[in-house]
Amino acid sequence: MDSTSILLEPSELDAVMARGGILIDARKAGDFKNGHIPGAVPLSTYDDIVSDTSLEGLKALTQALAYRYSTAGVTGERPVIIYEDETGPRAARELWMLELMGHKKARMLHGGLKQWVAEGGRIIEDTEIPTVRPKKIAVALVSGCLATADEVLRRAGNWDIGILDVRSELEWSGTDNTPCCRRRGHLPHAVHIEWTQFLENGRFKSADAIEALLDSHKINPRHDIVAYSHHGARSALAYFTMRHAGCAAARNLIGSWHEWSARDELPVEI
Repeated sequence: MDSTSILLEPSELDAVMARGGILIDARKAGDFKNGHIPGAVPLSTYDDIVSDTSLEGLKALTQALAYRYSTAGVTGERPVIIYEDETGPRAARELWMLELMGHKKARMLHGGLKQWVAEGGRIIEDTEIPTVRPKKIAVALVSGCLATADEVLRRAGNWDIGILDVRSELEWSGTDNTPCCRRRGHLPHAVHIEWTQFLENGRFKSADAIEALLDSHKINPRHDIVAYSHHGARSALAYFTMRHAGCAAARNLIGSWHEWSARDELPVEI
C-alpha cells in the first residue's frame, strides 16, 4: 500500500462512494445504530485476536478475513474506506488486515466520524443493512507490513531494528491486569511510546512531528521499526502514522503482546 494513499479526507468521500466505494464503520457494536455516515456498513474484526503468526496461521487468517469482508461487499477492485469516531486503532487494524491480504485500494477516513460531522457531513440512524452474497476474494499474503514473533526474537537488540511498544504505561510496566494475558511486562530491547502520541486532535501528526518523536526516543526512522500493542490494533495505528511520515520499513507485530506472552519460550522484561 502506497504511504501517500493511507488517508482519505472527508471532502473526498462522496467522490469515492460515487465510484463504487465500500464504506466500513469499524466502531464498537451498537454505535452504528446511534448514527453513521450514509452508505456505511458495520464490520469489525477488532476482537479477532491473532495468536498464530506462523505462515500457516497467517494464510488461514487471510482466508477467513476475505470471507468476512466479502459479506460487506468488499472485492479486490472496489475502493474501501474505513472509519471510527476519530482516526483510531479500530479503523487502523481493519486497514492493516486489508493490506495484509493484498487489497490495494483501502484507506482510512482521516479524523473519522467527528471530522466528517465537523465539515458538514450528515449522519443517519437507518439500520437497514443490505444483504450481500459473499464472493471469493483473491488474497496474496503481503509480508511487507508484517513482523512475526520469531523474527523479532531473532533480531531484538540489533542496531538496525527498533522495537516500539505503544501500549499504556501500566501495560509497559507490567502493572496492568489484562485478563487474557498470563504474563506481564514488555519485549526485551523495546522502547515505549504510547500510541496517542502519534495523534493530534484525532488526526495524524505531521511527518516532521512523527520523525521528531521517534528521534527523541532514539528510534531511527530509516531502520526497520516493529510496533506492537496488545493485539495489533494500537500498533497498526502507529504503523500507519510512521508509514505516512516516510518510515518505509515500519511494520506491525500483529500477534503483539497477546501472542508473545502466551509463548513461554519468548523472553519478557518488567
